[in-house]
Amino acid sequence: MRFGSGAARAILTAALVWAGGALAAPEVKAPEPGSLRPPADILIPCEKLPKEAVTKLPADLAAWAATYCTKFGQIFNANETHFGAFPDNGVRATFSAATIDGKQGDAGAGSFFTAFVYVDFTQADLDALLKIDPVVARITVGRKLKKLELQTNGGNAMTFLVIEPAADPFWVFPMTDKGLGSPAFFVVSLAALNRNR
Repeated sequence: MRFGSGAARAILTAALVWAGGALAAPEVKAPEPGSLRPPADILIPCEKLPKEAVTKLPADLAAWAATYCTKFGQIFNANETHFGAFPDNGVRATFSAATIDGKQGDAGAGSFFTAFVYVDFTQADLDALLKIDPVVARITVGRKLKKLELQTNGGNAMTFLVIEPAADPFWVFPMTDKGLGSPAFFVVSLAALNRNR
């Protein structure tokens, strides 16, 4: 799954809201309790996946994210205490191992993640990003940054930049060889959504 590069500029000027020096998520309706899990009729026991499949996330990533095993392949998205969505349409931010490997529908059965890498985005990483996409300095410099990589059994990977993951809400951008891509998505806790109702 590839996202168009250079779209970070459009996101910076249109989709993101600059509020008090922080990136704020647009207002969204709080989802109903229990609606954050995939539908029960597509879930399968994770024990059915091959032993190379990684079904547990690192603790700091599991604080806001989850992975589910489905009959169409393993998926990654925000967990049951958080909501992740694309700001322009409110669609849940869900990433499928099958889709990352270019598979659709039933062809995705058996697709899974082999690693979830969630590490600090180093100063060297930031310097390299700013060299190829300098406009993103506005949303990255001086902020806590994490790199998230989803690796699949098809040998593909999708990499994201997570900005201020301890904030509520925070933003996640796909990364491309030309810098930050789009669409970015935001993650917000259900507690914060309910407080703001």
